[in-house]
Amino acid sequence: METELDQTDRATSDSAMLVVQIVSEYRTMLQQQIVLHLKRQRDCLARMRQRFLSKLAHRLHRNYVLYDRTRRRMLMDVTLINTRGRNTRRRKSIRECAVPVVPPSVSGYEFDETQFEQFRMDQDTFQFLFDKLEPELTPAPGVLLSTRMTQAVAIYVLGSGKGYGSAAAKFGMDSDVVHDCVRMFCRAMMNVFRKQVVAMALDDDSIRQAVKEFEEFVGLPQMFGIVGCLHIPIKPSSKELVKYVNSKGWSSIILQVVVDRNGRFVDVSCEHPGHMNPADMLINSTLYQRMEQLEATTETVANSNVLPFLLGDSKYPLLPWLITPYTTGECMTTPERSFNVYAAKGRSCIDKAFDRLVGRWKVLNRCIDHNEASELIITCCILHNIVEQRESPYLDAWNECHGEEDITPEQPHWECQIVSIDGEETLIFSDSFYSYVSICSSCCTRW
Repeated sequence: METELDQTDRATSDSAMLVVQIVSEYRTMLQQQIVLHLKRQRDCLARMRQRFLSKLAHRLHRNYVLYDRTRRRMLMDVTLINTRGRNTRRRKSIRECAVPVVPPSVSGYEFDETQFEQFRMDQDTFQFLFDKLEPELTPAPGVLLSTRMTQAVAIYVLGSGKGYGSAAAKFGMDSDVVHDCVRMFCRAMMNVFRKQVVAMALDDDSIRQAVKEFEEFVGLPQMFGIVGCLHIPIKPSSKELVKYVNSKGWSSIILQVVVDRNGRFVDVSCEHPGHMNPADMLINSTLYQRMEQLEATTETVANSNVLPFLLGDSKYPLLPWLITPYTTGECMTTPERSFNVYAAKGRSCIDKAFDRLVGRWKVLNRCIDHNEASELIITCCILHNIVEQRESPYLDAWNECHGEEDITPEQPHWECQIVSIDGEETLIFSDSFYSYVSICSSCCTRW
């Protein structure tokens, strides 16, 4: 009897344990199913969010393109309406409204204020250039053209962006003579002003002064310049067309500059075709060689020795002497966002310099012949420095679009992922650089 009871208890115990095991396995399986379901739901929500953000970005970009296109058309329409209104109110004949032809051979001819406005500079600056360039602007034998008129014709072409035929009709001369005036003026500007007006001094005193100016303006220590590039439209030959076509589909040559606190160019390079990305362009430039060989004095910032550096944008590689902003994203920390804000404030100097360069010298918006592009562009950069240094007035109307030729083409965009370059494409992460960026970020947070 007892044996039967023991067997019954043992069977009951085994059944209970089996039930407990089944319930435990079922609970584990149910938990796994719930976790798997939650993971699928989370992944689905992430994909939906990604698709939504992608569609939103696409729609915002499309709306911006439509808005920008409409805005440019409206600006052109308003300008056309204002021009017609002024002509109607004045009710002058075509002869009265026409610009008087300037006698080219009169050496003592004095220009009026309207003509100086077309030259994009005041009278004192024009006279300053004439005094410096007069020995270099000797007309060719047999050309009855005064030195003063040679300078005026060239500056008018560079400032207005008019073709040689239009300028010839305005000044009453042949288009070939206008072309010769422009070439002579550009060569004279390069010979007289290139080395003294566009010069980046790398001695300790000059760097210390530049660092002080930027630190007072931005707040970042040891920054002494801003580097950037601008694509200038050109007309290449059919044989070299592919080399000059950039990522936006139009032919260009790249202007790379370094700008100081006052928006003046201290280093200019204009010799690389539009298809080249800024990282390769930088490595092949004289700026890279000079900065790599620079033995500058370090400064102690938050117990760390920091080299003087240039500030670039995302187009450029991250180097010990070239600082770029953090890549924007959701995982950015507060110090990183703060650093990017101060970097954007610093880069406002080069943005303003490019706007004034292209706004004042309209020839840079036209398609320049590639054989003359480098000389014309550098001449405009030299003129920019001179008029900015002499505080020649800048009119906001020069930035307005008076026609399709005044519309600035969209600049190519390039994201560089190189952190450091040593020889070929090798990524080297510099611990000292990242410690320095952390120092700058913490300083920005405190400020």
